[in-house]
Amino acid sequence: MKKKVNVLRAILAGLAVIIVNMVFGNLLYMNPLVAGLFDQFKGYIGIRSMEYFGGMGNWLILTLAFSLILDSLTVFIYIVLYNGIPSRGWKKGLIFGLLLGTLRAIPEAFNQWTLCNYPEPLILVQLINTLLGYLFFGFLIGLVFDKAKIIIREE
Repeated sequence: MKKKVNVLRAILAGLAVIIVNMVFGNLLYMNPLVAGLFDQFKGYIGIRSMEYFGGMGNWLILTLAFSLILDSLTVFIYIVLYNGIPSRGWKKGLIFGLLLGTLRAIPEAFNQWTLCNYPEPLILVQLINTLLGYLFFGFLIGLVFDKAKIIIREE
């Protein structure tokens, strides 16, 4: 079974999904519970301050640029793996998000725990937020790609 990808729609839909995902990701880290945890560890030896990056503006530009690149690669990976992911629509996207979240979030948290002097509550927050972020991203990409008919299966 082959697939045909509408490239222009994929780019436009991918950008829309990326923007919504960036907002969701920022909300995960800016909620009062998480913000309070980060405030508890402000000045901790393993955490860099915004001044390290030249202030909040530089930090935002750096993280947004990296997120754009990473999320663009994630959209590309979704297209490449599309035929191998079971189910359809948002369920296909959710499975994709769970797969990526599991392959990325758990090893990253484990590595931080074993290799870095980083507060364990913050490692847990990052693990949960990364998993939720990938689940949300997968859900969105599956839903949008299905509704916009970006990938068409050819028998």
